[in-house]
Amino acid sequence: MVVVGFEGLIVSDAIKTMIEKYHVGSMNRSKGNTADGPQIASLTKELQSFAKSAGQEHPLLIGTDQENGMVTRLGDGKRSTQFPGSMALGATRSPSLAYDIAKATARELRAVGINWNFAPVLDVLTESKEPAVTVRCFSDDPQIVGKFGGAFVQGLRVGGIASCVKHFPGTASLGNENRYPCSSESEKAKSDLEDHELVPFRRGVAHDGLDSIMLTHSVLHSGEKAAMVRNAKHVVHDLLRRQLGFRGIVVSDCSDLSENTRCSAQFPIIAIETGSDMIIMNDQLSALTSTVEGIYKAFINGNLRAEMMERASERIATLKKHYLNWEVALGDLGECAISSLMLEHQVLARKAYEASITAVRADKSTMSVFSRLQETDIVLLLTPVVRPIYSPDDTFGPIDPFECFGRALASRHKRIRHVPYTLENGITSVHVAFIKRATAVVLVTCNSIRPHQSPQIRNAKVVRAACGSKPLVALAACDPCDLLDDKSFPTYICTYEYTKPALETAASIIFGERHAPGVLPLSTPGSQVKRPQHIWKVDIWEKRRDAFSTADLWKQVLGRRWPMDAATLSALLDRPGFSKHYIVRSPASKELLGLCATYLTPRGQGEVIGSLALLLVRSSHLNQGIGLALHNVAVRELSNNAGVVSMQLGSVFPRFFPGLPVDLTAKDLDWFSHRGWKLGDDKFVSDLFLDMEKDRQRWQAPLDDTSVTKESDSLPISFSVCQPGQFPALIKFEERFFPPRSYPGWLEKYQSLKITDDIADIILATVTTRSPPSQSYDTAIIGAALVYSPVGSSQVAKDIPWPKTMGEKVGGIACLSVHPDYRTETTTKGLLRASIAELSTRGITGCFVEWVVTDLEWYNSLG
Repeated sequence: MVVVGFEGLIVSDAIKTMIEKYHVGSMNRSKGNTADGPQIASLTKELQSFAKSAGQEHPLLIGTDQENGMVTRLGDGKRSTQFPGSMALGATRSPSLAYDIAKATARELRAVGINWNFAPVLDVLTESKEPAVTVRCFSDDPQIVGKFGGAFVQGLRVGGIASCVKHFPGTASLGNENRYPCSSESEKAKSDLEDHELVPFRRGVAHDGLDSIMLTHSVLHSGEKAAMVRNAKHVVHDLLRRQLGFRGIVVSDCSDLSENTRCSAQFPIIAIETGSDMIIMNDQLSALTSTVEGIYKAFINGNLRAEMMERASERIATLKKHYLNWEVALGDLGECAISSLMLEHQVLARKAYEASITAVRADKSTMSVFSRLQETDIVLLLTPVVRPIYSPDDTFGPIDPFECFGRALASRHKRIRHVPYTLENGITSVHVAFIKRATAVVLVTCNSIRPHQSPQIRNAKVVRAACGSKPLVALAACDPCDLLDDKSFPTYICTYEYTKPALETAASIIFGERHAPGVLPLSTPGSQVKRPQHIWKVDIWEKRRDAFSTADLWKQVLGRRWPMDAATLSALLDRPGFSKHYIVRSPASKELLGLCATYLTPRGQGEVIGSLALLLVRSSHLNQGIGLALHNVAVRELSNNAGVVSMQLGSVFPRFFPGLPVDLTAKDLDWFSHRGWKLGDDKFVSDLFLDMEKDRQRWQAPLDDTSVTKESDSLPISFSVCQPGQFPALIKFEERFFPPRSYPGWLEKYQSLKITDDIADIILATVTTRSPPSQSYDTAIIGAALVYSPVGSSQVAKDIPWPKTMGEKVGGIACLSVHPDYRTETTTKGLLRASIAELSTRGITGCFVEWVVTDLEWYNSLG
């Protein structure tokens, strides 16, 4: 459950101690562990080898932050390929490109032994977002974030490594304790969270099957411990586990919290106590030792529950089994593997960068100047002094990250003057002198909307004033919001990052070698903000709370054709252990808008059928995504049940409907087929009704069984009510000829009559045969049927609701079973006649037979 980070290029004694003594099973690789590809591969292999020798059951999870763009632990163009970051990918408008980038990233990470990526970021860009998160977001549109994030997750998975999306439930300004509203908070705050921050995570859980989710730091930064625990429990258990249905690993990063509050020593324990499965720690050995022993002490003292920690361990083991094995972990990664992959991925990276650069405003007269510069013309490049993306050293060159931009411009025009400016001094008289001598100016800003970078805005206005009518290109090298609303800069280009390939691509655009096809992935000031599609909150159905409102929904949707009272509907839905239903309510009025009912039906040998029995949406709210939300949650939950081997539309028992109604349009059928349901076998199912009052004498007459025989050595077949002594033989008959695998629910329904003492509801067909040489007589069961009426305790009557809706004296026949050797018209007809005669003796005047697939004409001939 503990992920540790360390410094150094070799496996230190401290790390060996953590693996061997404390059984740490996961590592967090940082820049401090990186020299080059072969060194990382050697380091990760040594870690895995030591974990194997220490007796660990599974290989180590070795994770890193490889979001690409501005956050990269490996992809710097030398150690591995530099790929564009999230916002740059969002500007390409191509989720498929995001998928390809993620897959390539995964292949390169896997080539050096890294198997877990703390990416992508699923935060939705908002005005209150932490400034450090801006270009790490795909967009300010939650739907776009969901699409690109899902594509990135799938790309990592196909590339062979696990993902850890972040930062749930959205990174807000630190210290805002009311960001994640509990039940007592305002409805508006809840709605904002539902319609915005939770959208990408909800989509990821439902569609992409997320491996792990990292919580935002502010979850563990809520002031006093009591508030911290309350906040974290609400986020993990209420939002993530219950509301979104997430079953993967929850990760808390405690590596940067040690100096934030006086509760720092308790952060890891609080994280585990409130539902986190894994915690990331990057301290010295003494601090790590203290943390692990503190967790152990809290467990011994009972502050941490054993079942919670066991569930966490199971989740981690499941993830490791899916992605890891010792053969790969200890295999020869190959010194040239990463270099060959980098060569292969160059074209993909270049394609992505060329598709991302965005010209928010491009004044034609300004841009044309760069294509017709004279040799004597001077172009001035003004760049801010910012921290480099990569640590400067002898291998990776200068400290100024914009030097590559200057070189790219200089390769196209010899007289480029690159003059940096600092925040402290701003635009000085020296800069103004250069501006006066220049023919054109390129001004670079970088994250100027951050509080400590705000002097850049003032500097930009000074440059614009000094330029006068000279051509001026403003380039936002990171956050696109720098000068987004200032139209006094008629040419404004965004690169979303100041990586070398992004800046080099921008240089080619400035000189007119290619256009900028990127589209700003956020709303521009003054533009009409696209309202995000409402994301419906799906809750679990509860009988006490929802019984009557569910009956009202049923009445509104199906009441005219299929009337049903609240008590009957509630009894059909309330099947603890075998059913789970889902509802959507109106956020404002709390009116029930949709219902999805699901059941589990045993098939024998540990196998289960999952049934999506009902999907109802109030007619006033059709085509708003309610049915889709209910469907996706239901299918996800059914598929997560152990033993579920197949899913079907329609229910087995209780019997609502056997499938889809025949009056569905082609559009409706396409809706289901596009979501994975296999349709088109053209098998129609009928429910039948017999009015016994029309021919009462026919069904009350004594049965003449003498003509119903099979062979010469058989006596006539008899029909009678089942006796207690015959029940064991009946169960064996059903188990042999009508097993749960082929006839789900039938055996269970026969067995249930023993529990309720309703064996007399079974009608048997038996045959007596002579057994040579003694010529003794043996009686064998060759058929059975269940009869039921509205009164009584029979489970069958409770499972099939329709007879009682047709009249108080309407009963039915179910689970009609005939031995394969006796399936003749006379045998089946005799069993059916005997069943109807038994119902008649009980005063029943109408007989219901459900789910008839074949022999429809034969049933019709009987009336």
